[in-house]
Amino acid sequence: MLLALSHFALLAQLAVNSTVPEPSAPSVVPFDTTISVARLAGVALSLEAGGRVRIVGGDTKAVRVQVTDKGKRCADCIVAVSQMGNAISVRTGRSRTPRELANLEIQVDVPTQTNILLTSAGGPVEIAGVDGFVSGTTESGSLQLDHLSGAVKLETKRGDVTLRQSYVRGTVHTNDGRVLMEDVSGDVQGTTSKGRVVERRVEKGGPAQ
Repeated sequence: MLLALSHFALLAQLAVNSTVPEPSAPSVVPFDTTISVARLAGVALSLEAGGRVRIVGGDTKAVRVQVTDKGKRCADCIVAVSQMGNAISVRTGRSRTPRELANLEIQVDVPTQTNILLTSAGGPVEIAGVDGFVSGTTESGSLQLDHLSGAVKLETKRGDVTLRQSYVRGTVHTNDGRVLMEDVSGDVQGTTSKGRVVERRVEKGGPAQ
């Protein structure tokens, strides 16, 4: 697993160095690209147009980003993917109606050992098969987390959180919804401001390294 200090350093670097692309830089939806990065450290996603997000770790050395509008054309939806050193930035937005969420479907395939930094304006998030530091927020929508290892710090402002079959340390939180942790071990805590926390076969232990 990746070292905790490198996790924090990478996420700080992504947050500071990630800049909004020029208007002419982004591509339109549908969008599909693959980028190979030697010694990939992490992927930062800033999804101002929202949408359903699925991030999957697997046996690959590249990052593939696919964005579709699920048959509901979004003429002003834009996507920008760029490389920053050994990290990748993924951004979505709308050129004419920036405050309006889009009905996008965002699929990101990454190597298993990858750090993730996610900010979404709204929409459900699924993350599976990632070994690294996974951090982020969505303004609304569920969090579905499966087969993770490493560290997590994830929050939804409104929606249920499910963490299954994972060995992690950190926190998962919702302001309004249920937290379900099932077949989980490690020093991890689930919290909710308005709802309940359900634990099934949860083994609290030392921190995952």
